[in-house]
Formats: sequence, structure tokens, C-alpha cells
Amino acid sequence: MKPIKTFLLCLITICLSSSNIYSQEDPDKPVFVLVHGTFQWGGQWNLLKSDLVSKGYLVYNPTLTGLGERNHLLSKETGITTHINDIVNLIEWNNLDNIILVAHSYGGPVISGVVDKVGNKIKHQVYIDCAPADHGENTLDVFGPEVARISMESAEENGDGWLITADALREPIPTMSKHPLKSYVERVEIMNDVKTDGTIILATEAMSIFGYMRTISAPKKAEARDWEIITIEGPHTLQEQDPSMSKISNILVDIYNSI
Repeated sequence: MKPIKTFLLCLITICLSSSNIYSQEDPDKPVFVLVHGTFQWGGQWNLLKSDLVSKGYLVYNPTLTGLGERNHLLSKETGITTHINDIVNLIEWNNLDNIILVAHSYGGPVISGVVDKVGNKIKHQVYIDCAPADHGENTLDVFGPEVARISMESAEENGDGWLITADALREPIPTMSKHPLKSYVERVEIMNDVKTDGTIILATEAMSIFGYMRTISAPKKAEARDWEIITIEGPHTLQEQDPSMSKISNILVDIYNSI
């Protein structure tokens, strides 16, 4: 009987452990969910995530469908709705709450749609060199005419009409993949008037490409929402290198402590 009893105890332990695998251990404590940008994958956040985890924070950095290690799922139908659902499902399947939702670049319009669907779980939105999308807007509206021109030309000339090549908007690195054009032109539906605290963090380099977003789109959105705008000197990918990464980390920790 002893082996059977031991087996049953082990089985119960496994079941109890399994039920918590996808659960936030303390739902009263905020959790960071990081959403990457165009061409990128979840690993774009590795440096920042390591810094936050070393300080004791819980961090999720998923890869969106069709990109990075999920590039085998890429298709012409991969749009911003697909990516919004990626993050919504991550939140719901992991039973996350009190979320500090952080986006970089293209991730900005994505998390705008996420907040519309699960806004009751979001405590603070953070936009790193990007801006939120309003109802009926798409990524091209948020980032402006120069990004639109480059993206459309890239897809037409080198992407079979539906892919933006990884070298279109900045110098590519090995972890960057072709990006589905549909995610740039598909419009975001905002059906619920969800209001949360928010912060927009803007970079200073590559103004010829990102100038519209930084000087027109982001300030307009921040003013309408009564959000703070912070400018950090550095490249579009502020979170990928120091000293700008450490500044981003400090801002996120301050937001965490304010909740």
C-alpha cells in the first residue's frame, strides 16, 4: 500500500502545481507585459527583462504571431487583430491582473486594442517611442506619412505585396523578420471607453522617420489622455542598450511603486 500512497501523493502534488503554472502568484502585485515592435520578437526585451527580473519583478515578453520563433505561422491574414488577440490570450490564459502594459514601436497600436478588450486588468500603459491608436486608426496613421511611404514601397517592391522587409525602417539584425503589411493597414477597433494611467517615452534619433509620431501623434494622444511624456536621448530601440535601458527600467519601477 505504501507505493500506492506515495504515487497518489505525487499525483496530487503534480495536479496542484499544474493548476498554478499559468497563474500570477500574487494578483495584487503588478506584473509587466512587454509587447515588441515591427520585425522583432519577444527577445527584443531580454536586456530590460533581465534587469527587471533581477530586481524581483514578474515579466512576460511574448512573441507575436508570424515573427521570431513563431514565423512559421506567418500568412497574408496576419494582421493587428491577430496580434491583439495574442496578447489578450496571454493575459487571460495566465490569469494576469494589475498589468503594466508596455509597448515598443508597432506594439503601441497593438496594446491600444488590448486595453479595449481587457482594460479592467490594465493598471498603466507605457509606450516606448510609439503612441496609442484611436478608434479607426491604423499603424500608418499613428506613425505618419514617411513610415507609410517606406512600408508600402518595401512591400510592393520586395515583399510580394504583403510583407515589409526587415531593412525597410532601420538597420536589420539577425533576429528581425519580415513583417506582415496587413498589421500596418488594418484598423484598430476601440469599442470601449477605457481610461487608464499612461506614459509615453520618446527617443531622439532617426527623426526623419519617427518625427511625425514624436512631434504630432504622441503629443496629441498624450494631451487627450492627460498622460506624461518623457524624452530620453537615444535610438528608436531605447530598451535594447544602456544607458537608455536603465532609464527605462527606472521609469517602470517608479510606475510599479505608484500602483
